[in-house]
Parts: sequence; structure tokens; C-alpha cells
Amino acid sequence: MLDAIIFDIGNVLLRFDFTRTIKRIAPFCSVAPADIQELLEPWKMDLESGRVTGSDFLDEVTHILGYSGPRAELQSAWQEIFTPNVPMHDLVASLKVPLYLLSNTNNLHADYFLNEYPVFAHFSDAVYSHEAGLMKPDPAIYHHALEKFKLAPQNTLFIDDLLPNIEAARALNLLTHHYHHDQHGSLLEEMHRLQIL
Repeated sequence: MLDAIIFDIGNVLLRFDFTRTIKRIAPFCSVAPADIQELLEPWKMDLESGRVTGSDFLDEVTHILGYSGPRAELQSAWQEIFTPNVPMHDLVASLKVPLYLLSNTNNLHADYFLNEYPVFAHFSDAVYSHEAGLMKPDPAIYHHALEKFKLAPQNTLFIDDLLPNIEAARALNLLTHHYHHDQHGSLLEEMHRLQIL
């Protein structure tokens, strides 16, 4: 019997594209556009693990990129990278079991997508990496989520787009589905097999 479903967010509920950020901020940066993503990556990891705040992140990015544009534009460029995965939003709205979120994310993104996309109203609770101070695929974040949500792993389906995250969940006896937006039908088939649909 399935008690609940835990969803990842990025490339599951929402598609994302960091090149949108780069295109928007590059005209204001003193570094080459080709170098921006590599320079951002360590600070992105610190932000998603909760080691720095969103404000600190924007300060550091401004410094390391030589960014001279408006701070509000930098923040918007960082946040506005998402597009909805509409078939998944439709599916979520139709599900009758409790739904939860487990995502590597940050407060700047979470503040944005929780306000922007109504799909998140269907979820009962969430564990975000920046709040937990842990990131998938660390087993500790799965334990934390299961304890917080009061779920048994063998009765819980976990959906994620990254294989290391799926493998970590399987090792803890969660039911899993390795999701790709181009193969949405395979998730529907799995849910029919589990008698969710």
C-alpha cells in the first residue's frame, strides 16, 4: 500500500535553465560570459547547502563576477530560470495520496517558485536542502525527510530526475521512479502499476 509520494522539484515539477541567468547578467559583468557558470558553481553549492544566505550569495556574485548592474536585476535573473512541466502539474492535481517535496534548492529560488506556481499548494510539507543543511544524495537528508513527514520508506514513492539521488533513495528502501520529462508516460505506467492512478 502506498502512503505518500515525495517529489523532487528541478526537472520534475519545474524545468530550469541557468543560461537564462547568464544571458541576462553578462552585459553587466567584467568576466567573460563563458566563465560565469563555473565561477557561480561553488557559491551555488554553498547557497543550496545553507552555508550562505541569499543576501550573502548576491554580494559574493556581485564581487566575483564584477557585476555592475542593479541588484534587483541580479536577483530576478537568478530566480527566473523556471518553466512549468505542465503534464506533471496536471498529474499532481489529480493525485489523491499525500504529497511532499524533497529538493536541493535555495531560499531565493524557493521564495520565487512557491509564489509563482500554484502546483505547490498541493503539497503537505517540504524538506529543502538550504534549510536542512544537507543535500541529496546524502542519506541523512532522506532520513530527515522521512522522519519529518512520518513516512515508512517501503510505502513511499520518491520521484527524482538524477540517478545518484534515486540510487540513494533505493538504498534506504524507498520506492523510486527515475523521471525524465520526455518520458512522462513511463511515470504514469508506474503509477498505474502501483494502483495510484
